Amino acid sequence: MNVGENIKKLRELKNYTQKSMADMLEISQKTYSNIENSGNNISIELISKISNVLGVSFNKILELNADAILNNHQQSGGLNQLNNAPSYNYLNEKQTELFEKLLSEKDLRITQYEILLKAKDELIQTLKKLNSI
Repeated sequence: MNVGENIKKLRELKNYTQKSMADMLEISQKTYSNIENSGNNISIELISKISNVLGVSFNKILELNADAILNNHQQSGGLNQLNNAPSYNYLNEKQTELFEKLLSEKDLRITQYEILLKAKDELIQTLKKLNSI
């Protein structure tokens, strides 16, 4: 199984169409279809965008197919960038950078939800006071 097939499975689990994915990624449906069909020739940045849209980790897309990383030395670009990394630390630094970005986005969303919940609670209290009058 290649990365494209992994992305397809994760997309289907979310009940997203290829068209809706393409729209969220701001690419054409044909380009998105090629991602799912062509497999491993996909950039790290695009995998990151797809993982954000699907709400899964970068590793979740890759973990379903370790061969995409280990046996990709004949391709150029895409995941081959991982095989050509100067050291194992490069991959860890890149992953760390992506995870930190995802964690920051998660923290921002949590803060936004906390604000909304507080506003909801205040509205409920106001409505209760109005009902008791």
